[in-house]
Amino acid sequence: MEKRAEIKVYGRVQKAGFRDFIDEIAFNLNINGYVKNLDDGAVQVVCEGDKDAISELLKKIDITQYPIRVENIDVVYKKPTGEYTTFELIRDEDLTTATYERMDVAARYIREINSNLGQKMDSIGGKIDVLGGKMDSLGGKMDSLGGKINFLGGKIDVLGNKIDQARVEITSEIRLSRDNFRFHLDERISTIERELSLIKAKVIP
Repeated sequence: MEKRAEIKVYGRVQKAGFRDFIDEIAFNLNINGYVKNLDDGAVQVVCEGDKDAISELLKKIDITQYPIRVENIDVVYKKPTGEYTTFELIRDEDLTTATYERMDVAARYIREINSNLGQKMDSIGGKIDVLGGKMDSLGGKMDSLGGKINFLGGKIDVLGNKIDQARVEITSEIRLSRDNFRFHLDERISTIERELSLIKAKVIP
């Protein structure tokens, strides 16, 4: 069922990349209309689309995620007019303000990439620990077999020790690589954010 929603969002929602965020969500949900800043500090969204898609839009934009903090959302539903064929981000401010906001958007995406990479690296570390546990279990079974077969026991113990040594070396190397990668990534992020701050300082008098 198609609906039209006229939305006003209040809070820390201007000069924070919020309209770009809404534009991306509307695109993914196949919603048409526009988003723009209002003189009273709010952000206005007028959109038409599937009722469930608009409900999903409202859920996704109700966020507190630095530098955005949504405090209140007013919605008025009306009959759709079909006047929109795409979703448009209306930029009516001066070039300096627009540049400042685009920098905030870039910084937000960089923080998200850093967070996602960190989570993936932690997941890899967990899988390595699980693998190490399985190798320990395998070593125990091989020791038991060695006790039952005296002739092969010595050889299996030697093999078990080599496996344990290899596991320790591999785990240590991967963890070191992960820590080094995270350190260099954090350092790069800090450098980029400092450069963005310098650019802002030069662009905005």
